[in-house]
Amino acid sequence: MGHSAIQPQRRCTCASSWQIYFRDWLRIPDDWYRKGFEFVMWEAFFAAILLVLGLLAILFLGHHRWENSSYVKTIDRIPGPKKKPIFGNATALPKEIDEIMQTIQGKWVRQFGRIYRNWLGFRPFVQISSPIFMEKILASQTFIEKSTSYNILRPWLGGGLLLASGDRWRKNRRLLTPAFHFQILDNFFDVFNKNADILCQQLAKASISNKGQFTEEIDVFPFLKKCTLDIICEAAMGIKINAQLEDTQYLRDVHRISEIVVERFFSSSNFLPDWLYHWTPHGREHTKILERLHGFTSKVIQERKQEIAQGRLEGDVNGEDLGGLKKRRAFLDLILMAVKGGVELSDVDIRNEVDTFMFEGHDTTAAALVWLLYCMATNPGHQELVRQELDEVFGDSDRSCTIEDANKLKYLECCIKESLRLYPAVPNIIRYVVEDFELGGYKIPAGASVSMQIYALHRNEDYFSDPHSFKPERFQADESIGRHSYAFVPFSAGPRNCIGQRFAMFEEKVLASSMLRRFRFSYDMAKHGSPRANAELVLRPKKGMQLRLACSR
Repeated sequence: MGHSAIQPQRRCTCASSWQIYFRDWLRIPDDWYRKGFEFVMWEAFFAAILLVLGLLAILFLGHHRWENSSYVKTIDRIPGPKKKPIFGNATALPKEIDEIMQTIQGKWVRQFGRIYRNWLGFRPFVQISSPIFMEKILASQTFIEKSTSYNILRPWLGGGLLLASGDRWRKNRRLLTPAFHFQILDNFFDVFNKNADILCQQLAKASISNKGQFTEEIDVFPFLKKCTLDIICEAAMGIKINAQLEDTQYLRDVHRISEIVVERFFSSSNFLPDWLYHWTPHGREHTKILERLHGFTSKVIQERKQEIAQGRLEGDVNGEDLGGLKKRRAFLDLILMAVKGGVELSDVDIRNEVDTFMFEGHDTTAAALVWLLYCMATNPGHQELVRQELDEVFGDSDRSCTIEDANKLKYLECCIKESLRLYPAVPNIIRYVVEDFELGGYKIPAGASVSMQIYALHRNEDYFSDPHSFKPERFQADESIGRHSYAFVPFSAGPRNCIGQRFAMFEEKVLASSMLRRFRFSYDMAKHGSPRANAELVLRPKKGMQLRLACSR
């Protein structure tokens, strides 16, 4: 009973131990303290609200200041779609990738003209599709910096020729140009022909029914990708991966890394910094695949360096070995021999250039070929004219295509160019503006990006009548007279044009001539409709390309 008389009063359970101690020291009654604690809680609540309102006010004032800056006002003098705060025009773009290109290079061109601007968040893009505007950018030695939009490829390609800038780009361009000399390209025709034969065998095998007749429709795009990957592996690194005949890890990695890059570019993760993106599931997969790809390339480089050190790849860069016989040099060999001769390039620099060859040298060519086959399949009259030309050059023989043969295939070349006009493998190029300049009567401030819409440029009715129709005759010599030299730029133009465009054109001629000598191609428009083109890393058919093959002889 004595214990109950001296028990302490019941204390507020919402207070922490240090608050109870402080209250007892000041001898504050419980009810006063409880009311004071509630007051503090309300005070903290209102303080949080004020903090949020303050942050919103700061953001509003910052956005207001940004919108009224001379930079934004200068860009917004260029016509373009109405933008929303923070998001710009991002919310006005469709969700489907193929529809995005049709909006940017179709709908908005018709609505705002051959020069307009749009915003992706706080990033402005000046979109142009006139050869006059194109020339001012592409022919310039000043505007050679690639846009930051390409940084998404930097973990894969590093400072290779595609992404390099300034003096580094100029040095590497001078170093690599001899690798694409006409005499050196002649040495790769056996690679083209060998892989073309395998390609035709694989197409025949996939399209022949159990009765031995060509009756099955097949998606030709995967076959073309494997073939061009085999060619560029042998041409760039001097190795054979047999992608057309075997399912290799390298093939899967190259395919998957392209998918991941595209997925990141067209998703909200594109706005994440690299260090944060690498913690996401796709980011971790991206890192893992890159380790394998870089490891593969580095291993090949070390093996080739050992062969050079042992004298097994000695000779000049034109491919003359010590016995005076021609020996094909992979691009990697030419780079390594130049390094041995005193050119300063680290192993990482060399790897970046080889990886760039791999990236640029197979998907683009496969994309160009798949659209050519589609154009042939949907224009049987032109396909027959190509076949007549092939008969004139090759007759009834099954011999391989030589460089002399390729140079004679003028009408096939017109067809390739016309398909590249309608379906350019690279549908747009973006350059970073390093200084203020005038374009089309508008001032373009430094810091903006100029996006050159090659797909829209090639369908410019001022330079190509009936621009949506397949008319190879446009590229015959007499039809091309007087046409603006920057109206057709499937390989870009000017100082940063595609270094491998002659290699690509010869490769396309050999592969196309081999397929068209053996097969007739058709496309069921009623069944499939017009194919949709996805502007990803390259312009590819959204749902593949289902073609029917028939024996041509």
